[in-house]
Amino acid sequence: MKSSCSGDRRRLIDAAMGRIPVDLRIKNIRFVNMYTGEIYPAAVDILDGRVVRVREPGEREDIPPKEVYDGGGTCLLPGFIDTHMHVESTMMIPENFSRAVVPWGTTTVCTDPHEIGNVMGIPGVEFMLKNGGRSALRHYVLAPSCVPSVPGLEGTGAVFGAEEVAAILDMPDVVGIAEIMDFIGVINGTDRMRGIIAEGFKRNLFLQGHAPGCTGRELAAYRLGGPESDHEGANAREVCERLRAGIHVNLRASSITDHLDKLVEGFRSHPWRDLVSICTDDVHARDLLSRGHINAVVRRVIAAGISPMEAYKFATINAAREYGFDDLGVIAPGCVADMQLLRELDGNRPEAVFIGGKLVAKGGVYLPNEFPEAIHVTNTVNISCIGSPEDLLLRTPEGCGKTVLVRCMVPLAQNSTRHTSEWVEFPVRDGSVSLEGVPGDYQFVAVVNRYGADSKTVGIIKDFGLQKGAFASTISHDCHNLSVIYKDAGEAYAAVRELERTGGGITVTDGKTPVRTLALPVGGLMSTLPCVELSAEIDAMEKVVRCYCNPDTSLLAAAIMSLSVVPGTVITDRGLLDGLSQTFLEIVKPAPR
Repeated sequence: MKSSCSGDRRRLIDAAMGRIPVDLRIKNIRFVNMYTGEIYPAAVDILDGRVVRVREPGEREDIPPKEVYDGGGTCLLPGFIDTHMHVESTMMIPENFSRAVVPWGTTTVCTDPHEIGNVMGIPGVEFMLKNGGRSALRHYVLAPSCVPSVPGLEGTGAVFGAEEVAAILDMPDVVGIAEIMDFIGVINGTDRMRGIIAEGFKRNLFLQGHAPGCTGRELAAYRLGGPESDHEGANAREVCERLRAGIHVNLRASSITDHLDKLVEGFRSHPWRDLVSICTDDVHARDLLSRGHINAVVRRVIAAGISPMEAYKFATINAAREYGFDDLGVIAPGCVADMQLLRELDGNRPEAVFIGGKLVAKGGVYLPNEFPEAIHVTNTVNISCIGSPEDLLLRTPEGCGKTVLVRCMVPLAQNSTRHTSEWVEFPVRDGSVSLEGVPGDYQFVAVVNRYGADSKTVGIIKDFGLQKGAFASTISHDCHNLSVIYKDAGEAYAAVRELERTGGGITVTDGKTPVRTLALPVGGLMSTLPCVELSAEIDAMEKVVRCYCNPDTSLLAAAIMSLSVVPGTVITDRGLLDGLSQTFLEIVKPAPR
């Protein structure tokens, strides 16, 4: 995607030649050259938001600049680019997210709004584009490819086919097709996935991949289908195989998934690493406030033994080249003047950040004086299939004896966000499964359609960690139906009604009373609070969750269990599912006599 020098070339040339003054000169810097890997003293001249020259210190000039910024001996290097992330997972609307990450050195994000797309359809994507444009951050969007993730396996608020994807691709600031999660559909050549990918090919746009566990001939087939990248590598072998196949690897460290140390091992011995970049995927507001954004991943990469210069290269020029941006990720004539000033290349917060040649953050403070947009919030939580606590019982087939076998979701030892299944015997009480007397940590889990459909699934999950009460959330990738974990149906019912009242979010109930609720009224995914205030709410909510669950239980512990494209056992409002074969599984059967 070429976007180089969209400004007036004549003016830029005149400025470079010293015939007209530049808008800004940043002097007294150690210039970090992302083309050559050098660091040397320099000054940078900027006009109309673009770099016109990198000057030697003390060089004679005919016309002085309009403004001078003294870098004080700091390093000047390009702003960070996040190659894949979901703004919705920060729990903030785009404008508030932007104000939170710019002071950390992030100047461009490439976002996938498929969370809000699954909830609200194209109007949700339009909201993200419009609201993202209200801040200094360069906010690019990719058209969601999987709304829903797999048709027929889950109920959502919208359905995107090739026609809807095409309409989004033609919107301003849309740069490609977002993570193509239905890798089985790509490999098998389904009409839906072929049609969606074809719209990206027609426009020569970026095709973002998502292929967890995909290897061998399946990985080759997936790459042949079109996807160019992957952020789902879970170990060194997967990273190495993707790089050898020419697939861009996005090193990910998120609030949900973090295998970064293993991922680095996948290319440590490689002499060439041009296909390695960095992403955050899913990171919530509290982590942004306390740890940072892309800089936090860069810091981790450096700690893993990669040179600081190369770690910053992953997050700048490599990221830009992945998307075909030829005027981002470097500081050179004609490039956009998105830059940061740092004392050292250590992943810490920059002293100053510039976007388009404008100073937008200094000393960790976002500077532009923008006023938040008034947002009309529509309640998207419409529960029609739960009329009483009895609707949340796990019913047994007629004719069962005193016990039944239940196929329970069991976390994989190496990854607690993914599950397998095992049959466990449970007692029957009044036609429903009971947890009484069964050794082990078992709770009921229900996924309830929140878009007005009469669709729900009740099952049993092991080792979620719930000690008492009920835990419920409308953050449930990617369908974002309502998930609730409980031992008592009455407490679960209270949680369902609470999230219906607030328009979505996360809640814990004790008896029939909500203990605390983190309200996320924008699509059941986002708050309108700024980062600092939302982080305080998240902290308070997390304390309650850890009180009612295990001390290490994440606020997003239920977020992945409904993702129908994840290998393993998942639960959606349509049933219990094997994600790899995409077939439904029997939940309850009579125990052998």
